[in-house]
Amino acid sequence: MANQVCKIGYIGLGNAGYPLASLLARAGYELVVQDADAGRVSKFVQEHKTSRAASLSGYAFRDVDILITMLPNGEIVRDVLLGPAGIAKHMKNGAIIVDTSSSSPYHTQETGKLLASTNPALTLIDSPITQEYAFALAKGDATLMVGCSDTAALQLAMPFLKIMGKHVFVMGELGSGHAMKTLNNFTSGASILGLCDALLAGQKFGLDPAQMVDVMNVGTGVNFSTKESFKTDVSRIVLRLESLFW
Repeated sequence: MANQVCKIGYIGLGNAGYPLASLLARAGYELVVQDADAGRVSKFVQEHKTSRAASLSGYAFRDVDILITMLPNGEIVRDVLLGPAGIAKHMKNGAIIVDTSSSSPYHTQETGKLLASTNPALTLIDSPITQEYAFALAKGDATLMVGCSDTAALQLAMPFLKIMGKHVFVMGELGSGHAMKTLNNFTSGASILGLCDALLAGQKFGLDPAQMVDVMNVGTGVNFSTKESFKTDVSRIVLRLESLFW
């Protein structure tokens, strides 16, 4: 499919969706885009001449080969696909839906079953994202965690996934991508909590929080938060933490 003329539908042009959709447009693919913010859609189609705005009709994505969703949660994804104005029933046979949103793996598996009962000729793939440094998405350096129960559909979708991400990991069956994203976020959240405690304790001992982060970034304490989230304004963050916890 990637070597043929392929039309891509993209729903969700937020902070993550916009740069990912832009990568596909710059690769030369025709995109039909939709977002709750009409201004985002207008900006996108002005920047990318191979794209056009989707109508609000359920038929807006009837001709796409690949539909990619990047929405706030799985409930919204399900409503877009299978709700009263859902688009799945209008999509052509053989189309592949790639959900890059963050969602519950169990919810994704259930959506897959509901989708199969609506149009068994469609395939759902979950492919949430993460990144190893700030603004990696815009550079095509995202990390994708993929779950798919259809090997043939996955092979067709893989070239597009590799345009959006530098690291593409196939985790297993449908829902396994969202399971990995959830556990990645759990681990990331735990590291943030540990870092917050360490900075507060260090400051009480007279250590400079900014210098603490510098040390961690060249030691075993390094993590995404020390390299990215906390690096820009450690003093302000620590003051905020003190107001919350002390």
